[in-house]
Amino acid sequence: MTVKVRDSEVRLDVTPAEFRRGFKQVVTKEGTKTFRVQPATYKEVEEQVLVKPETTRLVVEPAQYEEVQEEVVLEQARTELEPCRTSGAAAYGAASAVFGFCAKEIPARTKTITVTRLVQPETTRTEVIPAEYKTVTRMVVDQPAEVVPVELDDEIESFEVAELVEPAQATEREIPAETMDVNVRRFEGRPQIVARQAVCDRELTRDMVRDIQSRLSRLGYKPGEIDGLPGPRTIEALSQYQIENGLASGAITIETVQRLGLMD
Repeated sequence: MTVKVRDSEVRLDVTPAEFRRGFKQVVTKEGTKTFRVQPATYKEVEEQVLVKPETTRLVVEPAQYEEVQEEVVLEQARTELEPCRTSGAAAYGAASAVFGFCAKEIPARTKTITVTRLVQPETTRTEVIPAEYKTVTRMVVDQPAEVVPVELDDEIESFEVAELVEPAQATEREIPAETMDVNVRRFEGRPQIVARQAVCDRELTRDMVRDIQSRLSRLGYKPGEIDGLPGPRTIEALSQYQIENGLASGAITIETVQRLGLMD
């Protein structure tokens, strides 16, 4: 039989987020007008420039398992019959095909195996990756120049930035269960042996044999001389009577004696 030793599970394959890198231009100094007489004055201003937006990342939490012990029946309990002496069959001698049997209980045979079971499947949790900023100091005009205007161009600085193209994704992948083949013996059907109680040797007297011979003779069978001895002709006549009346043959059974009317 096939025994499951590990449950099926679902694995998660995580595809990390995809970014596209580029450059961003930031004005670090504004253009203005200055004058030859009195130059402009500036003040510093700090500004946070976003260089990488906030993203999320999927982290896989591994599955949890436990090992348990399971008992598997390798061979079922059964009852076996062993040969033993059958009372009443001795009168038939070596020509009889009847045997006596004693019942013997054979216990079941089992095996304990270790089975790994899934307690908690693999899961994911989302981690937030904060955005990245760069602090830029800007020179802002505090007092413009006067008298003679002078045009000053903007000062531009380029920064490398990352743009989110595809967020992280998780793909489910099913892992089939693991099994193990174990040899198991089973018995089909039920035994078809017919058992009948026989007359014990100490109860088989010459008077009983004589009564059996007389009754068989009255019923038309030929047991031979009515002498109280279970000879070959007596056994042959008794076996013929048992077969013709649907009785178990091969021994002087209680049911045969009762059918002949010699025992209540």
